[in-house]
Amino acid sequence: MQRIINRFARGLAIAAASAAIAAASPFTPVAQADQPDVSIVGDRTAGAAVASDDPRATAAAWTVLRHGGRAVDAAIAAAMVLSVAIPDAVSLAGAGAALRYDAANRQIAAYVGREISPKAVDPDVWMKSLRGMSPRALDGGRSVGAPTLLQMLGLMHKAGGSMPWSELTVDAEALARAGVPISERAAWELSRIYVPPDSGIEQIFGPSGPRAIPAGTVVRNPELGDVLAAIGRDGPDVLRGGVVGKSIAEAVAHTSRRPSPMTLEEISAAAPTEAPPLCVALSKAALCSTPAPTNGAVTLETVALFEATRPKKPTAYDWAHLLAQSHRHAAADARRYLADPRRWPDLTPDLLTPRQIARRARGVRQDRNRGLPSPARLANAPRNVTTARPRSRKAPTASVVVVDMAGDAVALSLSLSKPFGSGLAARGVILNGANAAFDPPAEGQGMDRANALRSGVRPRLDLSPIMALDQDRQLLLAAAAMGGANGPAFLAKAAIAVLTFDKSAAAAVAAPNVASANRITNLEVRTPAERLEDRLRDVGHTVKLRDLDSGLALIRRKDGKFQAAADPRGLGTAKSAPPATARPLDSMKRGS
Repeated sequence: MQRIINRFARGLAIAAASAAIAAASPFTPVAQADQPDVSIVGDRTAGAAVASDDPRATAAAWTVLRHGGRAVDAAIAAAMVLSVAIPDAVSLAGAGAALRYDAANRQIAAYVGREISPKAVDPDVWMKSLRGMSPRALDGGRSVGAPTLLQMLGLMHKAGGSMPWSELTVDAEALARAGVPISERAAWELSRIYVPPDSGIEQIFGPSGPRAIPAGTVVRNPELGDVLAAIGRDGPDVLRGGVVGKSIAEAVAHTSRRPSPMTLEEISAAAPTEAPPLCVALSKAALCSTPAPTNGAVTLETVALFEATRPKKPTAYDWAHLLAQSHRHAAADARRYLADPRRWPDLTPDLLTPRQIARRARGVRQDRNRGLPSPARLANAPRNVTTARPRSRKAPTASVVVVDMAGDAVALSLSLSKPFGSGLAARGVILNGANAAFDPPAEGQGMDRANALRSGVRPRLDLSPIMALDQDRQLLLAAAAMGGANGPAFLAKAAIAVLTFDKSAAAAVAAPNVASANRITNLEVRTPAERLEDRLRDVGHTVKLRDLDSGLALIRRKDGKFQAAADPRGLGTAKSAPPATARPLDSMKRGS
């Protein structure tokens, strides 16, 4: 059973027939057998669609599709633009997680581009300040891990791309040289952090802190433009060596802000992972996400628990009450068990078995809220593991979701782990703050934490793009959302709205947000969710009304067409076209 769910395999038990699905248990496990070849007859295209967190990224992806590019090409072009347009959240040296749907074979592949901690790390020294949960405990050089995002995009491109890299970087390069106005969020974050004069970021944005530049200031980054040009010319390995890789190693080692001995050899050796996705079988679909160390299991467990406990005709109160509890249980499990499988046993498949979901669902009560749950008990878990305390950390992220005219799809999320990452930059590339995502060391002799800092380890990644397939393994849904503790609840809301209640993409994204990764049940302020506050308090919820920007980007298939939507709370945009108008153009002129 160890790998019964995370290998999305040939022969989904829900893939036999619609009638069989209705009659079967809603949590039929996924078979371990390989997926059989699927005979595709006729034109399957439902048009093309794009949704992202930034209109410039949406435009870049759409242009690639219009010029004959595939979904992978469009997603990469959008990611390049996001690294310029949203510098507080996205960088070429940051992290990423993605799902790629191959329409011809009706299979999903998962990719994780998480940074890797340096080999010379000293956990006792580095993590001492994290005992007090300081939000800036690991900034500067010590927060930087060896990046693997570009290599991850390279793996995706080899598997499903068609355009040369020069055509995928042209828009981002032009944007970096022309400059982009800094957003209100980025300006605010810049005013809250300390950037040392030798950081490299000061050369891009000027001084940080109270003297930071105001929102709307046009920021040009010609050095980043040069790096993007090099990627277009030489491919995605540019950051692994040569001038750029050497500059990253030197920036980390020689900064005045907590230097780290990360070497060029470590940067060159760091590699992403490509693996089968993590999946659960629901009553009407198979829902998949990215494997550990991402938050994919949290999203899947949240949706599975909600489906296992909801009444036949749930009310708005049921939605909020059960979704909050489901999210809280899944988050508690992640705080104890979710970590890098290279260092810690991968227990996420154990959390998603039908038996475990049924057992965990007993703690989700219809009549009352039971507060912060204990983590699930797993037979295969190490006996010395302890649970980390909840951290109210909001990971800056950006996302793009793409479906092309052949039906291929990509759901991609990107992050720097902290606003402006480590506060360092090399040749215009902002360096990540990945190591700050490790949990503080365990207290008590002989005890350990799954997500504790070790050398050569990937920290937990608060990203979890999702895809859903129907009984014929055709794409129903692709989505990505903001990272951080609340991200799985936002994705669960959207998945439930589409798969259970048949909401449109726009309605699913715009629906009020509810999240509860800890003791607090967060309801989105200035929405109908506010009306539920008193009733939720009556059954034991500790309620807080707050802004909940989900950053959702979502595409769903409905009646033979794709619908695309971006979170109306932010600046994201979406675009789609029916099959008759979504025709490829000549790609030979692209980027010339």
